[in-house]
Amino acid sequence: MANTNVKENIDQAQQQFASVFSGPASSFAGKMLDYTEKLANVQREALDTYTEIGFRQMRSAIEVRSADDLRNYMEEQQEAAKKAGEQMKSDMEKIQSINQEFMQQSQELTQNAMQRGQEVAQKNMERGQQQAEEAVEKGEKEVNESAKTASKK
Repeated sequence: MANTNVKENIDQAQQQFASVFSGPASSFAGKMLDYTEKLANVQREALDTYTEIGFRQMRSAIEVRSADDLRNYMEEQQEAAKKAGEQMKSDMEKIQSINQEFMQQSQELTQNAMQRGQEVAQKNMERGQQQAEEAVEKGEKEVNESAKTASKK
């Protein structure tokens, strides 16, 4: 019976470790990977957009041949700056949204892990108390049996 309890305790400890530590850690790692991928995608898209704006403006600068071309180029510069500003604002909003989503998911994972940890601790306390009571009962039975055997002698 003692070996059975030890094996059960080891199995239970392994399950608890998986549910309280390794499971949430794996979930967090997955969330972190998703977060990093989303940020990288926003950065890649932003780089593509800013690069396109920059090359377009460089091509326009190369084609300036007259005063009218220069005036048109300057107007395009203002429009490009406006577009770049709007793009930056949009990119910052995307990043802020991604950050908020990640923080919310992280908080949920943490809360769930803490709740699960509390549940496991409570179950362990109850199981330990039960095992202690069983050991006391077993000890009392053994003492009573020893006393009966001693009194018969």
